[in-house]
Amino acid sequence: MFLRLLFALVLMAPTLVLADRSCDTKFQKVCIETVRTGNAIAFYAENRYRLLPVTMNIELELLNLHRTEGGAGPFVLGGNERVHVFTLSQRRKSEWSYRYTFTWSRGDITARHDDSHMYRLPFALGKAFSVGQSCNGNFTHTGPHRFAVDFNMPEGTAIHAARDGVVVDLKENSRSGGPGEQYKDQGNYVVIQHADRTLAQYFHLRPGGAEVRLGDRVRAGTLIGYSGNTGQSTGPHLHFDVIRGTKTVKSETLPFRFVTAQGPVRCPPRGTTLRAVK
Repeated sequence: MFLRLLFALVLMAPTLVLADRSCDTKFQKVCIETVRTGNAIAFYAENRYRLLPVTMNIELELLNLHRTEGGAGPFVLGGNERVHVFTLSQRRKSEWSYRYTFTWSRGDITARHDDSHMYRLPFALGKAFSVGQSCNGNFTHTGPHRFAVDFNMPEGTAIHAARDGVVVDLKENSRSGGPGEQYKDQGNYVVIQHADRTLAQYFHLRPGGAEVRLGDRVRAGTLIGYSGNTGQSTGPHLHFDVIRGTKTVKSETLPFRFVTAQGPVRCPPRGTTLRAVK
């Protein structure tokens, strides 16, 4: 879970400055810093990913404090960004306390998908692969993750960008994989941000399987990596989805359409074989 908990209780005190930083316990990538000056507490949010945008949400429990600057969130943080999100101030001269939790997810919650866009299949032109799991699949494509497609393919199959964009995150150092939950965060991947600020995720790449680097601009059809069997996986395949951020720890997958030899396809049925065309 991408969350952290903090509790502070103080009495009236002379003016001083105290700072405290709290980062997510799993990845140490999104942090909250609180800076207390006298009886006011400024909250700063930091995204330590170099390019990947995230959506962060803070829940507060307050005693004798109120928000005097900033908004209630959720807050979108660009890559390598630190921002002041709000300040809490004492209401009256008596004890005060605060308690907060925060969550974050990949992507920008304000992104609006261009539903007119047609995605290329994420493999080489002329190649055809069968669908192992589609939307609302019974293994991992449920709830917020329901709009996703898995393509069965041998390890080492060339993966091509389905849409123009910028590479904002990648992982290729994992050699672990299997069907259990313990492998969930072990998958290698490439994440590409589109012009509408949505993100395409290409998961389960082989070790060292990325052919792009952070910041690369790619066109639809560009070679971006090679398929594998890392992460939570029952066999070699490519997982593809399009997401935006949410107020929770789970990004929201979005419906999209592929261009195929059979025509435009959304949520192709399991077992369907699709051939890539321009």
